[in-house]
Amino acid sequence: MYARSANSYLDPDRIRVARMRRGMTKVDLARKLSVTPRTITKYEDGGAPTAGADALAQALGFPVKYFFRGNTPSLGVDEVRFRAARRATARERDAAVAAGVSGVEIDGWISARFVLPDIDVVPFAGEAPRVAAHLLRGIWGLGTKPLPNLVQLCESRGIRVYTLPAFADAVDAYSIWRGGVPYVFLARRKTPERIRFDLAHELGHLILHSDEGEGTAAQEREADAFASEFLIPGASVVEYMRRNPSVDEILDVRSAFKISAMALAFAAHKAGRMSDWAYRQACIELSQRGFRKSEPGGMAQYEVSRVFPQVLNESRFGGARAIANGLDLPVEDVHALTFGVELRAAQPTEAVQGTDRRPQTRRLRVV
Repeated sequence: MYARSANSYLDPDRIRVARMRRGMTKVDLARKLSVTPRTITKYEDGGAPTAGADALAQALGFPVKYFFRGNTPSLGVDEVRFRAARRATARERDAAVAAGVSGVEIDGWISARFVLPDIDVVPFAGEAPRVAAHLLRGIWGLGTKPLPNLVQLCESRGIRVYTLPAFADAVDAYSIWRGGVPYVFLARRKTPERIRFDLAHELGHLILHSDEGEGTAAQEREADAFASEFLIPGASVVEYMRRNPSVDEILDVRSAFKISAMALAFAAHKAGRMSDWAYRQACIELSQRGFRKSEPGGMAQYEVSRVFPQVLNESRFGGARAIANGLDLPVEDVHALTFGVELRAAQPTEAVQGTDRRPQTRRLRVV
């Protein structure tokens, strides 16, 4: 049970994070609680009386005990580079940051019980983006061949990849370093090819801009250049495509490298495999076939995590509900952050582990 001492207060950071997660302003929350916005400011600066815990929990859709936890991971909107910063509203950006706070806490829960792959992300700050892409492919032993499932490739190198819940996913994607651990948070609203590019883009940020502050337009262009070269290097274009290929040939190579047809045409033109005229004609034909807004005949499925199915379906650890109980999070948030991995129903006789004791760690297989 949580204490209700008259001299104690609810954690102010938890109140702020929960409000941001729900996409509420201070005015919105004040109306729900029938208080003034100034009162909410006081709550988020110095804490709220414990007597208000039930009302806050009901208004924000979080378990009551969440507001008593303390030790909230620090993460500010001003230190995050959002993929769609200009299109997303302030509320959507706040919600995405708050989701990231929960993601970092979930990662801590998982890391205490499972042995995750070692972090193998080499910073290339100051390096040209395309050179950095070549260097990383070389270090990871990828050569010029098409990349495998990019989510699982990143996980195998110690990068934590989480999915953004609805509303927060308006930012498309963002990446952060926390405690020496790299994180990527991805929306799942676009085509599989676009999400794959977003992940490569955020990987570029992690290795190119790990020591830089708030994102700039120049950093976004560099991350795009990295992603393009990482997904299909110029050498791969030369190896896999003849000069001035037809649209059907472009689509064949597109399927192998799992990128959008438009992106592949751009890469071929940039690598000198397509003349200006051939590139323009290919873009016109691709647009006529509907490739400007979608990806007909593209990837049949979204790339998924290898880590979360192993973690959430491990009955000894209790799955998503155990994580939610251990961290006092809504179980729906845990599912939304972990690729929506479905769990079988727990049997009545199965005990759900909390955080009172640390189970023996188990090594995950991520290849």
